[in-house]
Amino acid sequence: MNEKRGKARWSTWLEVILLGLGCGGLAYFSCRDESSRPSRESQVFSAPRSESEAAASGSAEGTRRALEMLLGNVLTGVATGEVSEERRVDLQRDLMRLLEQGATGRPETRANAAGMIVQQIFDRAKLQTASPELSLRQRQAILAMGRELTRQLLLLAVGASPGADAIGTALPEGHARIDWKRIGGFPYAEGAELPAEVRALDGQAVGVPGFILTMGDTEGLREFILLESLWGCCFGSVPDLNQTILVRLGPGRAMDYTAAPVLVTGKMEVGEERQAGFVASLYRIVDATVTPLDAASGK
Repeated sequence: MNEKRGKARWSTWLEVILLGLGCGGLAYFSCRDESSRPSRESQVFSAPRSESEAAASGSAEGTRRALEMLLGNVLTGVATGEVSEERRVDLQRDLMRLLEQGATGRPETRANAAGMIVQQIFDRAKLQTASPELSLRQRQAILAMGRELTRQLLLLAVGASPGADAIGTALPEGHARIDWKRIGGFPYAEGAELPAEVRALDGQAVGVPGFILTMGDTEGLREFILLESLWGCCFGSVPDLNQTILVRLGPGRAMDYTAAPVLVTGKMEVGEERQAGFVASLYRIVDATVTPLDAASGK
């Protein structure tokens, strides 16, 4: 009974965070904290001819650039209120066209991938308030999100996972890479003994790519939850306790939220940590350093 109550409290706590944040991807879109007023982007979905030709030539880099530009234009339009959900069919068709021109994936995987990305964009848009003018910070957030959505789309189009385990990046010397499937691939029960390979991580210097889920703030973060993927929370699915890592930055360190993947390095702690009588975390990386990764290259 205590186990069920503890897990229920955890699920309720995390659901509140997820619902309040909307995964944070467009968190800056409703902020108007800067006075700069750049000219609005064109809301034409189709990428410029040079980018479309690059995608048609079969160039992977050309396809990526074309998708980033297209998605950036769409996100800008959503943020300013100039693109509505009525355009979702057009957007899905244009994404599929660019994937086909770049010879990426099969027809069925391209359709599924484009549909998931479009659904994610407009689900997030429902949680935001449109702002007629965008600040520099907002445009930077759009750029990061466009790159991340492109990374996910390209992986989904070939049937691969969009999660952080698919991101290849070098770790500092002496750090062991954490595999999300390793730490989250077993059923967690409060008070139960963890697998030996998971317990062996306790006290090690580790590194892991992942995505930030904040606890309410977007600036000056000193603590946040790390997830393998934002897909689940974006569609209302609460990850289990062993599918999250609580990150605590080292003394004097702080960072702002980013929608791009990040590399977290630090000391791993394994074991149930309780707050207010229930289990608040199972895994923690303490004295952590966080490095934003380029969504396209993982570097």
